[in-house]
Amino acid sequence: MATIAFNEVTKQFDDGTIAVDSLTLDVKDGEFLILVGPSGCGKTTALRMVAGLEEITSGEIRIGDKVVNDLPPVERDIAMVFQNYALYPHMTVAENIGFPLKQQGVKKDEAKQRVQDAARLLSIEDLLHRKPRALSGGQRQRVAIGRALVRRPIAFLMDEPLSNLDAKLRVQMRAELISLHKRLGVTTIFVTHDQTEAMTLGDRVVVMNKGIVQQVDTPAQLYSHPANTFVAGFIGSPAMNFLRGRLEGGAVLVGSHRVELPDATRSAVSGRTGDVVVGVRPEDFLSANGDGIAAQVAFTESLGPETLVHFRSDALEVVERREQVEAGEEEQSAGSLGELFVARFGPTTTVAADQQVSLKISAERMLLFDATSGHALN
Repeated sequence: MATIAFNEVTKQFDDGTIAVDSLTLDVKDGEFLILVGPSGCGKTTALRMVAGLEEITSGEIRIGDKVVNDLPPVERDIAMVFQNYALYPHMTVAENIGFPLKQQGVKKDEAKQRVQDAARLLSIEDLLHRKPRALSGGQRQRVAIGRALVRRPIAFLMDEPLSNLDAKLRVQMRAELISLHKRLGVTTIFVTHDQTEAMTLGDRVVVMNKGIVQQVDTPAQLYSHPANTFVAGFIGSPAMNFLRGRLEGGAVLVGSHRVELPDATRSAVSGRTGDVVVGVRPEDFLSANGDGIAAQVAFTESLGPETLVHFRSDALEVVERREQVEAGEEEQSAGSLGELFVARFGPTTTVAADQQVSLKISAERMLLFDATSGHALN
């Protein structure tokens, strides 16, 4: 196993595009680290630079105590798992898994044993004689992981390995990857655009946008204490509601609704007045008995264990953040009065479309952000 370190690493392409901008990051020995962000944020480029598949424009990458900037991929002692599996269609599963060992000149008896060991670990022993075309998507991904595993590398690099699987298989494979990492303890960098994968798999998560790291933290901290509105809006499903607010005398005015600040929040924003962005997770809208925010239900979504309630309120004003995923661009625009918000309630709620409801905001869980920079204030 090994540590992996980025020191002021930048990647600029020939057309002038900066894919990764001054990335400094330490991956701990045995850590499962997630790189997450919208398409075009630089996460895959960062991974490919570790693998040696992309040249570094400036900076330094270390694997263990060795600078690998100029080392070819074969000398870096890492194994990469790709999104498209990259299996050889004319080879059996056993031959695909054992191919790296053949390239390394490992003796046949040892290679056979290592293939068997990897297959046993991944529960694909009965598939070793098959060709990839006879396998399901989940089975193919296990073979791809087995091929990486059999090399016994000091680090795994995984580039969206679950994105081609259906929803049920993705859940299953997430559980299997967690179990595998616990058993092996190999340093792993895992790239995904799926924040659910990021939150369930990672020891720590690196949120990126436009080539720049926005926050590095545990999944729990990212959710509860996002560093800025980008992280707050990206992490969590449904996304956080962003409302226009104004600090005034130990409280925040959210439209026509006044929320008294808890002591900790009041201390964090001491001396500040004026406009802020108020972040409210869907579960942090609470029912009120007529003494809250007047709202009208637009529609509901029953998801079994929970119900999502989409509503409008002329008492609130939304600040909407749209992620232009394909272009890799971010846009923040002021919403108009009466736009939709979303709240999360239990499965037995009786709220229905067109119903008038009264809501309040959980003051203890409400987040405040600078209206200009978007940086967290509490």
